[in-house]
Amino acid sequence: MKSLLLTSLWVAAALVHVPVEALAGNASDAVRNMAERDRQAQAEIAIEVDKMTTGSIKSPDQFDARGVVIPNAEVTLGAGVAAKIQVMPFKSGQEFRKGEALVVFDCARQLADLRGAKANLGKAKSFHQGKVRLKSRGAAGGQEVREAAADVAAAKASVDGLQEVIGLCRILAPFNGRVVERHAQTHEIPAANAPIMTVVDDSSLELDLIVPSSWLRWVKRGTGFEFAVDELGQTYEARVDRLGAKVDAVSQTIKITGVFVKRPNNVLTGMSGTARFDPPTN
Repeated sequence: MKSLLLTSLWVAAALVHVPVEALAGNASDAVRNMAERDRQAQAEIAIEVDKMTTGSIKSPDQFDARGVVIPNAEVTLGAGVAAKIQVMPFKSGQEFRKGEALVVFDCARQLADLRGAKANLGKAKSFHQGKVRLKSRGAAGGQEVREAAADVAAAKASVDGLQEVIGLCRILAPFNGRVVERHAQTHEIPAANAPIMTVVDDSSLELDLIVPSSWLRWVKRGTGFEFAVDELGQTYEARVDRLGAKVDAVSQTIKITGVFVKRPNNVLTGMSGTARFDPPTN
C-alpha cells in the first residue's frame, strides 16, 4: 500500500515538477493522521459498548450503573368464569387493600346450576339410604347399594365443582396495592382466562441494576449506594439486597437488586436512574 502510494507520488512529481521529498512528507503525515483517527474511533466504540453492556457512565474509576425501579409484585388477573362483569370499583391508579373485591361477575346462571346440583345430591343420598335399608331386609343386593353410593359421589363432585366456579365470581385483591390498568370494563363478558386487570404491589420497591462482574470483589449484600432518579431529579439512599445467581459470560456483567433504605412516596415503578457506589478501598 505504501509502495504504491510512493510510486504514484513519483509520477505526480514528474508531471507537475513538485519535489518528491515534499510529497513523500505529506503522504507520511496523511498516513499518521489516518492511523490516529482510527485509534480514536476504536476508543469511542469501546466506550459506547461499555455503556450498553455494563452501564458504566464515564470511566472505570467512576462506579456508576444504570437502574430501573420495579415493584415487589405485579400480577395480571384473569377471568375464571365466562360471565358479565357486574362491578369493578377501582380505576387505574387507585389504591386497594388486600381482600377487597376488585371484580364481581354476574353469576346468576352458575348459582342456578349449583342449586340444581344440590337437589340432585339430596336425591342421590335419599336413594342410597333407601337401598341400604332394603339391603338390611334382604330386599336389595350389595351391587345396588354400591351403585347408589357411586351416584352420591358423582352428585357431590358436581356440587363441589360448581362451588369452585362460584368462588371465581369474585376476584379479591391478593395484596395491598394499586391498579395499573383495566383490560375490561363493567357490563362486558370476557372469555374465560381473559385478562381483566393488572395490579401492582408497590408497598416496597426494588432497584434492578446491571453492573460489571468484577464488582463482585467488593459489592456484597448490604453495600450502600445512592440512587438518582431521572424523572424527579432527586437522590435517595439505597443498599444491595441480593446478588444475581449467574454472570453473563458474553458481557461479563451481573444483575444485582437493591432496595431503598426508606421507601420514597413520590417514586413510581418504571422510573429509571443512576446508582452511584463509593469507590472500593482496596
